[in-house]
Amino acid sequence: MTESRKAMEEWIRLSPNLPPIDDQYIVLRNTLIEMNKVVRENYSRDYDIDLNFGIKLYVYLNSVQGFNLRMASNDDFWRYLSLKVVPDLVSERWGKDNRSHFYERASRIWLRSLWWYIHLSWQGDEESTYEILKNNTTDEILNLVERAGRKGYYLEVYRNIMYFYSKVQQQKTTNRKLFRNIMILNTARCTVIEPGLCLGGEREYVKSIFRDLGEKI
Repeated sequence: MTESRKAMEEWIRLSPNLPPIDDQYIVLRNTLIEMNKVVRENYSRDYDIDLNFGIKLYVYLNSVQGFNLRMASNDDFWRYLSLKVVPDLVSERWGKDNRSHFYERASRIWLRSLWWYIHLSWQGDEESTYEILKNNTTDEILNLVERAGRKGYYLEVYRNIMYFYSKVQQQKTTNRKLFRNIMILNTARCTVIEPGLCLGGEREYVKSIFRDLGEKI
């Protein structure tokens, strides 16, 4: 963390000038800055910014040669982006000295949490993913990304959870505690059940969680 702390201090000292970076990151920096500009021209609510910038970030990084799931799982990669490449964007969203969203807490590093939120919710394309996420709040980002099980993320389970949660939202006004309860129950069950081995697979496993919480799916 010492290097991250030094990078944070450098950013605060240099601000509003951006830190020097390797040439290979210049295109990435300029692209993310432009994407953020477009999003902020159209949205002002925090969650809307997170969602729309998150989708753009996800699609763009996945198109960059060399970027893969292993890199996305490397917290130091996200720390470098946050502290060196686009600290101005993180500051615009969370303030200049919000250390947890820059580097201190891995699950709360802003850019990391957005990429993983979209990855765990992905429905095959941008429009479908946006549709199931548009009625959420920043609470759902936090509860989804921070609740990895002991074996990590069960990708299809999480994507089905987000899909069915959006269906419940369409039917009625949901209690915001519902999503947290879904994630807690899923985390507990995944310690004793292999979702993919359930009758009907991950989809039926997820539907059973909603039914046990009193939701009709």
